[in-house]
Amino acid sequence: MDICRKLYDLCKLDTVIVLLPSDTLYLSGYSSTNCQIILTKSKSYFLTDMRYYLEAKASIGDRFEVISGSLEDNKNLIEGSYIGFEKGISYTEYLYLKQICGEKHLSDVSEQISGLRDIKSQDEIDKIICAQKVTELAFNEALDFVKEGISEYELAAYIEYVMLKSGCALAFDSIVAFGEHTASPHAHRSDKKLAAGDFITMDIGAKYCGYCSDMTRTVCFGNPSSEQTEIYQAVLNAQLKALDNIKAGMTGREGDAIARDYFASLKLDKYFTHSLGHGIGIDIHEGTGMTPRENRVLKKGMIVSVEPGLYLNSKFGVRIEDMALIEENSVKSLTNANKQLIIL
Repeated sequence: MDICRKLYDLCKLDTVIVLLPSDTLYLSGYSSTNCQIILTKSKSYFLTDMRYYLEAKASIGDRFEVISGSLEDNKNLIEGSYIGFEKGISYTEYLYLKQICGEKHLSDVSEQISGLRDIKSQDEIDKIICAQKVTELAFNEALDFVKEGISEYELAAYIEYVMLKSGCALAFDSIVAFGEHTASPHAHRSDKKLAAGDFITMDIGAKYCGYCSDMTRTVCFGNPSSEQTEIYQAVLNAQLKALDNIKAGMTGREGDAIARDYFASLKLDKYFTHSLGHGIGIDIHEGTGMTPRENRVLKKGMIVSVEPGLYLNSKFGVRIEDMALIEENSVKSLTNANKQLIIL
């Protein structure tokens, strides 16, 4: 069944209006900075302006009636009295929608959209795998680019250059950190220069045909200290334990606990300052994740990150992140980059 028809049937409303760019891309497969989708009982409409009209019509005209015009110009297409919308739209967009719909009843359909987006089709999985291959290419080329005295800015720029020249967009701004900066999970790149003995954290991701990849590796420039080696091995063991035990049917909280409990057994859990993972797809963070408060269930077909980390304030940090496809009784890692401690 067409995904638009599936969403419409799930919502059980007269009309569904979709405004968020990631949701319109999901439903149509076409990316635009100006797009509104209207779903009624028998029709799927894609509204855009003249900048995108011809391209959109050629790309998706077999599944949508593509119309050049605004939602306000085409409010006559909205059927019935019960209208679905996404709660993630801005307040301004909500007021605009209220104005157009008048006395009609508005209902949030975010849960229905998120539920569909959580489970990836084979086409979506293939796109994420393509993005991940480019991410790994950028990582491997970055290892050869590293030298003493380069800055975080330079290494990040090189990684992003490799992804862009390989036909991908960026899934997010790359996180590249050296030395004590690695103790901050989401460190902002700076002009800090690389020195012997520094850990290097690279949290990077390409985007292919609208779908994201996400990978983190921590490597050492020069010989690591015994403490660096010990912490690295603890993070690697936690990740391997999680990858061996996560499966469909457990809650996100239970998934997170696999790594968190392992760190607790080593009395290191206070250094694990973020969650184990998040859903990945069109958005770099989407859907069901693995956090201490996530009670939603992991399902077959979801793709999540598995990224334990330990962060020793003012000293260094280690994070290792793979993407995993949830299967019935296991997960399949979509990440193939080396994760043993690399010493450059």
